[in-house]
Amino acid sequence: MSGFKQVSKAQARRHMAVDERIERMAEAPIDLLRREEFVQEISTLWRSAQEKFLLIGRYLVQARVRLPHGEFQAMVENELPFGYQVAYQLRMVAEAVDSGRLPGAKLPPSYATVYQLATLTTEQLRLADQSNLIRPDVTRPEIVRFKRDLRNKAIDHVSRRETLEAERDRLRERLAVIEAELAALDGEG
Repeated sequence: MSGFKQVSKAQARRHMAVDERIERMAEAPIDLLRREEFVQEISTLWRSAQEKFLLIGRYLVQARVRLPHGEFQAMVENELPFGYQVAYQLRMVAEAVDSGRLPGAKLPPSYATVYQLATLTTEQLRLADQSNLIRPDVTRPEIVRFKRDLRNKAIDHVSRRETLEAERDRLRERLAVIEAELAALDGEG
């Protein structure tokens, strides 16, 4: 007997994790003086948060697939520090990135902003990319505005089509009246 206890990969990862005291020290704020120091430290932490949101989404995808029916929703509703809507958004982001629909390297660090991109169709994503909306510093309001503009253009297109069809129908009716008058005149002569 080797004396080693068998553990799961998740348990091993937790055992290999940094000592909590070291982790707390690493998370303690340090005195920064220059603008560049603030930018570097904040940017590093922000990227780390983004990576963690993506990893959480990946675990949620795994859990939804692997847990027996009903357990996933119960876990989200009763045991996680966020609700079903956030869990759904995190899963959709992870699936969009992992499937290649969204380019991980070009995405903003906010899962809520990336989720807005993930809700776009393939064609809308192409248009968003052409409009330079798939970039790390894009904001949620920019994407919401883009989506609203797409809806308005679709509505405008439908509205214009309806207007043209109505005009065509009116002209056909007018043409029918003219044809009838011409026929009547031909019958008189």
